Amino acid sequence: MQGYLVEGKEINNDYSYQWLTGSPDLVAIERGIPILHINSEIQKRDLEMEFRKLLRRLTETQFHNENLHDFHPDLQKLNRYNNIIPFKHSIVKLKQEGEDEENYKDTYINANFINLINGKEKMIIATQGPLNQTFWHFWRMVIQEDMAMIVMLCNLRENQRAQCEQYWPKNVGESIQVGNIQVNLLSQDDLGNNIIKRVVKVTSEQEEKSVIQIQWCGWPDQGVPSPSDFDVMRELLNMINEKLLLDQKVVFHCSAGVGRTGTLIALANLMILLRAYKQHIGEDKQKLEENPELFRISIFGIVRRLREQRWGMVHTSEQYIYIYKFINEAVKSMFNV
Repeated sequence: MQGYLVEGKEINNDYSYQWLTGSPDLVAIERGIPILHINSEIQKRDLEMEFRKLLRRLTETQFHNENLHDFHPDLQKLNRYNNIIPFKHSIVKLKQEGEDEENYKDTYINANFINLINGKEKMIIATQGPLNQTFWHFWRMVIQEDMAMIVMLCNLRENQRAQCEQYWPKNVGESIQVGNIQVNLLSQDDLGNNIIKRVVKVTSEQEEKSVIQIQWCGWPDQGVPSPSDFDVMRELLNMINEKLLLDQKVVFHCSAGVGRTGTLIALANLMILLRAYKQHIGEDKQKLEENPELFRISIFGIVRRLREQRWGMVHTSEQYIYIYKFINEAVKSMFNV
């Protein structure tokens, strides 16, 4: 089971790890839970306190604030929310168009690279829901970074508030022109359970590529999915991880690109780890019982590392608790424990 970062230092930049290592109690929490014991451990832990008093204090510091992208007046209108700004070290930087002096408005996008739990870097991008003025930036990013799938976790409007602008054509067969990029909607299918699958063809002067967009409309802003949506979430995660495990890159967004986006990316990582454990164990539960410490997950660790890559990932304690609940159900289902 080598190569999986169950707990430990984030690959590129990790302020909170140095403070964590100074506390035996935090080291123990970061070390995670044997999957054999996850149900009983959840009952013992105060997950609300774990998120608010530990995770937030570790990852919302002055050091983190100073690592946010520098303020520039030209960039204000490119951010959906003024308080959700990308970190400098993991920001996606768009290539300069033409040979002019660098133009901040052309090279900036509110998006961060995210690493996978299996050690593969920059396989995921987390970003905000595109604004009308950032369509060009978004589609340039999709082409530049060779993204195979877009996962959209919001509706265009929720509670009378705009969550995202429609950055793809309205009808199958139609196209939109965004700067020097043409976006054509090839197909749109309702998969049921509030999941819509679209296939778009993106054409620039240099290349042409097809991208799958999966939109799940059933996850409320600032909230969590319904318990009855366990199978829907598992289906969504299977579609995502099918791409990631084939080294095909995925971009995630909701409205701000931190709450629903961070929660789903955390789950995608944890399910990759559980899938690796399942392949190793097969149907032999005795391997779990003989050495339970070999088969651990650290939800605290994965969320802490995500918050070192994009500010505020997994934004509420309710979302943090949901990750524990979903993984508990997934472990029961996969390992019959």
